[in-house]
Amino acid sequence: MTDKNNHRTMNTKAINFVKFLPLTIPFLIIASLILVIKSSFFSENPQVLSNAITIDLLVIVPFLYFLIIRKRDIPKITVVTMFILGMVLLSYFIPEENQLFLNNVKTYFLPFLELGILSFVIYKVVQLTKAYKREGKKQDFHSTLLEAGAKVLPKKISTVLVTEISVVYYGFLKWKSKKLAENEFSYHRKNALISILAGFTIIILAETVGLHAWLVKWNPIVGWIITFLSAYTALQFFALLKSIPMRPITIDSKEQILHLKYGYFTEISLPLHLIEKVEVHTKDLPEDKSITIFSPLGGIGEHNMVLHLKEEIKFSGIYGIKRKAKSLAIFIDDTERFRKYIEKTTSEL
Repeated sequence: MTDKNNHRTMNTKAINFVKFLPLTIPFLIIASLILVIKSSFFSENPQVLSNAITIDLLVIVPFLYFLIIRKRDIPKITVVTMFILGMVLLSYFIPEENQLFLNNVKTYFLPFLELGILSFVIYKVVQLTKAYKREGKKQDFHSTLLEAGAKVLPKKISTVLVTEISVVYYGFLKWKSKKLAENEFSYHRKNALISILAGFTIIILAETVGLHAWLVKWNPIVGWIITFLSAYTALQFFALLKSIPMRPITIDSKEQILHLKYGYFTEISLPLHLIEKVEVHTKDLPEDKSITIFSPLGGIGEHNMVLHLKEEIKFSGIYGIKRKAKSLAIFIDDTERFRKYIEKTTSEL
């Protein structure tokens, strides 16, 4: 039996190897083109070969990659990843004086590509929103955007893009909070969370104004860069404090999932069967970090409950930063209603 299993495993590995072997072709071509750049032949015809290799890496290789993956279970958007990889390699290996064609692509084509990707993500958001409405489901903008981004882009790129769009959406476009439903729970009314975030925003803006005048005199470029980063940080905190009332914690009784949220910074969809115990807890958390505070702001975010889980989970925070937890410390305004709702829902399992 063991020999049969080993033989079956080897056959499976061989099939998988053969199945994905064509994917190595674009990378072999890329390696060959880099060798050409490094050769003496390139130094004899630098400009002509630079243009030809640029076309190969930005057009031929991505197109060949698309032909290979078009009938495979690989996101088609990874063709864009191949294009960007080509740009990075060309910028590094092609001599700067021979990058005129590449610079034109960066200047005139890249903005259209970025706009196209953004438009496609928004299109997916609209599609998903309509689908949820037809099915009678409720899902907020950020959650829908996360799902749409995951369908369009590689996960890490998607997470960054979704975060940036959410900053603009909650910072400038979304202003009204809806009334809480029976299965929704706020986490900002009985603590100082909103006040703290508002304080951070005001302090950062005040320091930005003060620093800008001094830094611009010292070095205008550095001054404007730091000013922009500081102002953007203030915008992130402002968008966060606005998104918190708009993104309550929800319990989906039908799907048996607890959706924990912390504005647009952090979100977990936690199956209820993983919750071993719901404990009201207001004491300091143990120093051994056996309890993970859900708030991405760490100790600044208060807690009054702990969810003890049956197994360790992994979840992503802002920009996809990974975290682990076996017990989660959270804050709920109405702890008793939350605990009873969890118990009622889990008793129906």
